Amino acid sequence: MEALGITDARRVAKVGDTVSDIREGKNAGCISIGVIEGSSEMAMAQDEFEALGTDEQAVARERVGSVFRAAGADAVIDTFAELPTLLRQL
Repeated sequence: MEALGITDARRVAKVGDTVSDIREGKNAGCISIGVIEGSSEMAMAQDEFEALGTDEQAVARERVGSVFRAAGADAVIDTFAELPTLLRQL
């Protein structure tokens, strides 16, 4: 924030894949965004996730998303690929 001259933490997004990341963002007054796939919370490698059936993937995403929302996430996305679109919407 200092390097970019940003003084309002509400204009910053903290993006992460752990509950600690979500809490850090909230504690700093930033927008807090959780990323589900590949997250520490999901606790499986990408190939393990991809080996799941569609329904099992949906259940895993919902489980992790619920944990991130309970930790205070302002937004939850499935992958980092969704981040640019989300940031433009904020």
